[in-house]
Amino acid sequence: MNKQQNIYFYVAYPYYFPHFLPISKIFNSYKHKVTYILSDKQNSKNMEDIAKENNLEYMFGEDNIMDNKADIIFFANPSQIAKEIDAVTVFLEHGIGTKSTSFYKTIEYFDIYITEGEQKNNTLKTLYPQYEYKLANVGFSKFDEIVNFTQEDKEQLFDKYNLDKNKKTILYAPTFFPSSIEKMADNFPEEFKECNIIVKPHYLTYERKQYKKQLDKFDKWKSYDNCVVVPLSEYNLVPFLAISDVMISDESSAMFEFAALNKPVVSNRYFKLRWSYYLMPWKLAKRIDKSKDFYRTILDNANNYKETIIYAKEALDNPTKLEDKRLKFSKDLCGNIDGKVSNRIYDVVMNKIESNKNEL
Repeated sequence: MNKQQNIYFYVAYPYYFPHFLPISKIFNSYKHKVTYILSDKQNSKNMEDIAKENNLEYMFGEDNIMDNKADIIFFANPSQIAKEIDAVTVFLEHGIGTKSTSFYKTIEYFDIYITEGEQKNNTLKTLYPQYEYKLANVGFSKFDEIVNFTQEDKEQLFDKYNLDKNKKTILYAPTFFPSSIEKMADNFPEEFKECNIIVKPHYLTYERKQYKKQLDKFDKWKSYDNCVVVPLSEYNLVPFLAISDVMISDESSAMFEFAALNKPVVSNRYFKLRWSYYLMPWKLAKRIDKSKDFYRTILDNANNYKETIIYAKEALDNPTKLEDKRLKFSKDLCGNIDGKVSNRIYDVVMNKIESNKNEL
């Protein structure tokens, strides 16, 4: 039986929780001690609420990472602190392999670098052959909850938000900037009277004053009986991915996660920009991750609001249109979606602990 290990999960932002929670549940099930280290620089109240909701042991402050009490520390951000820690350090990105390679160089900081599919794994092996031994191609932990999401879970979520279980569901999950929110019509929910509309804003839409007009738009949509705007307290997008039939988004990497589940996505390619971006268009080009463009063939790309409505209705009527492309994409970028990714991560980490012990 493995000796009890002291495990830290470092949470810099609330959207790390859906990646970490399935993993920490496995460690807890084997009676290891799990502690979440929450950033005290931003989103502190929100993250504390999430920790309490999930009955987590937690501490505030990055300094706790350096207390030398942890045997294993998980990161989802490329922190150079990992180089200074006398513990097994594990890195997994908070998005699938459509994200740019900007994180890849951090492989040198960590003992284990989790990859979720062949595409990223092979790219890293090519870029950093000297660190191939650090790679663990096991899948995307965030998807474990979706696979294990029961019919009862789905029904409870429909009941919670008073959604019609007999209707198809459209999930609109925009990012905060650049965003299509203000370019969408005030009567957007009316375009889909026969559907449930779930709007899941990025948490920064709620937290930053400059996005007040986005909230004003949501207030208009909430007046429609078939539309629900998810509150800030609902940090986890995963349950909404599980119950939705079609997603509409813009620059959120979540649209590729939804497509990886073989569900249709409409990607809005039109945005409300700040004046400085009209005057200096190179700023937008710099902000948008061009590495996503290669994968946009698995999406319906809408250049205006009218196309968004057309593509969304087509997706509802013919959800298999881009299925072949989505399935290939899913295999290459997400690996095995079987609900057991966190178990494989546990095995990789514990094998590393055992290997280190044998080297002493």
